[in-house]
Amino acid sequence: MDFTIIDADAHHLDGSAYKTYLPEKFRARSGPYFPSFGWDIFLNGTTGRNPKNPQEYCTDLDVEKIGEAVAYPSNALSIGLVREFDLAVELAKAYNNWAYDFCKSSGDRVKYAAVIAPQVIPEAVKEIDRAVKERGAVGVMMPTYVQQGLDLGQPQFDPIYAAAQELGVPIGFHATAQVAVGNTRFHKYIGVHMTSHPFEQMLSVVSVISNGVLDRFPNLKVGFLEAGVGFLPYWMERFDEKYLLRKSEMEPLKMLPSEYIKANRCYFTCEGEESVLPLVIEQFGDRCMMYASDYPHWDMEWPHSVSQVVRRKDISDKTKQNILADNAKSFYRF
Repeated sequence: MDFTIIDADAHHLDGSAYKTYLPEKFRARSGPYFPSFGWDIFLNGTTGRNPKNPQEYCTDLDVEKIGEAVAYPSNALSIGLVREFDLAVELAKAYNNWAYDFCKSSGDRVKYAAVIAPQVIPEAVKEIDRAVKERGAVGVMMPTYVQQGLDLGQPQFDPIYAAAQELGVPIGFHATAQVAVGNTRFHKYIGVHMTSHPFEQMLSVVSVISNGVLDRFPNLKVGFLEAGVGFLPYWMERFDEKYLLRKSEMEPLKMLPSEYIKANRCYFTCEGEESVLPLVIEQFGDRCMMYASDYPHWDMEWPHSVSQVVRRKDISDKTKQNILADNAKSFYRF
């Protein structure tokens, strides 16, 4: 069977964005713009890729027969950690301007999720509007860690969610790969990387649902990226239980936490080799998960990430098509 394929979470190597697209007075500041944590080592290791232009990027998409890809940043994944608020705002604008030009040069085959600086909410709202209306962004990236670990479900962030809902674009929560509860315990990067993505997304799911974000914004779609789906059966069973036991302490939700996933309000990127995929499909259906390559990062499975899904014998071809493209079309609405 020939499948249509959309990569729901690829990446840009966005270092050049800040050399030429950032206003001169900000380029002149000393020190790194983002807390880098050695991005040059972790992103461009021996198994990573380094596409030098949109054409090389698209050539690599061809290898996996990927029709379209939605790219998130690499450096700017850490934007929630930038303490200088004026700089954070300008970094977001610079990235979005650079990404717009990159994607346009790809023939719009590569699309992008807009970067915002949620430390400065009024400016983040303005940038969502500009990036979507003037720069063709198909989604908004929300870093899972903002400042000192704020609760992203609190009403102070509602203007961001309201703007995304009004413009009909999703919010994609993405971890930095460096920040998670407990990662300061590790002296080796393997521990940091193993915990950062799943733990940050587990926290984000609880924050968004338990604070009623999806009730306040009934047309908003949210995605939790790069953590897989293996944690969902355990985490949502636990979430339902704790919600029912402590329901009196909260404003009531319209559904049980797990039902927001079953109702296609929440999406997750999955990996083709996840052993629990059939269990997740059984419990939550096959409309909540999207294929993602993580290209061109060091831990990607390129050029075999698509085939990991296609070769599976324990899911149907219809489910494979939903995972490989149809769910991403619904999420990004293109």
